[in-house]
Amino acid sequence: GSDQHRGWFHSSLLVSCMMNGVPPYKGLLTHGFTVDGDGKKMSKSKGNTVSPQEVSGTLGAEVLRLWVASQDYRNDIVVSEERLKKVGETYRMLRNTLRYQLSNLYDFDPAKHTVPDAQLTGLDRWVLGEFAKLEAAVAAAYDAYEFHVVYQRVSQFAAVELSAIYHDVIKDRMYTDAANSPRRRSSQTALHRMVTRLSQMLAPILVFTADEAWEFIPGKPTPSVHLSEWEAKAFERTTDELALWNNLFVIRSSQLEGLEEARQKKLIGKALEAKLDIVGHVNLLRPVHEHPELLRELLNVSQLSIALHEAECVNSKASKASGQKCERCWHWET
Repeated sequence: GSDQHRGWFHSSLLVSCMMNGVPPYKGLLTHGFTVDGDGKKMSKSKGNTVSPQEVSGTLGAEVLRLWVASQDYRNDIVVSEERLKKVGETYRMLRNTLRYQLSNLYDFDPAKHTVPDAQLTGLDRWVLGEFAKLEAAVAAAYDAYEFHVVYQRVSQFAAVELSAIYHDVIKDRMYTDAANSPRRRSSQTALHRMVTRLSQMLAPILVFTADEAWEFIPGKPTPSVHLSEWEAKAFERTTDELALWNNLFVIRSSQLEGLEEARQKKLIGKALEAKLDIVGHVNLLRPVHEHPELLRELLNVSQLSIALHEAECVNSKASKASGQKCERCWHWET
């Protein structure tokens, strides 16, 4: 409780400095009370306690660990069934992220198939650049004992950059490209790097899940993730490369709404059934105009045309793609 600050922590500090001339500890981390969903202190007499054994029995010990890490311990810590279930959903999402990445590495030998950074596709270079930012933020959070920041940053990255964008976009590469195609090996290189370092990032918090994932990583450097060394590493991208991908995602965000409207009007079903025609100002669309395939892949549509004009705006039209649907990749081709 908070009385320990003026009790054990303070008195031991004073006595040790007086008797030994040095503090009794190099660092001290304290936390607030554990309270119920209404913010009331837990006590057996009130019957508002939550048993760790019950949580472990129903949701699993890893979820309990993840819940502890998700809390900002500098304040009172709220524990309730609702919060635990929410953390349980995050755990399943993180586990599925590792499963997806591992499932696409079954034929990948890092010693033979790793693609050099300079030869990776633009999409793979983008995700590894964003992943490097995540690593740096997570390393800084661990150093500051801000475990809740680790939880927030990793879960957000897994939900947005990976699940909603990267993992969704590379499905065609993984499932329909030739096994040894440069594009597929490029994405496998990115997946291998991320699942290795993601396991290391999660190891202090999800100790068993990270070690379980580690067992299935091809070419892992050590038998256990807890014996490996992790250090956040940068991924260099050029200024032009950064500008291009920022532009691509700005255009992508502006077009997703139009695709959703076409879906609601029953003009298309899935995005792969769509043909998208975009017309915009030269200054706004020139970088994208030079790389239409990158934008088409990001939007996950079958057909895309980009035209430039002088008006200060961007207009687009979504319609049913022409041609026939490929039975293998589901793209519509003329």
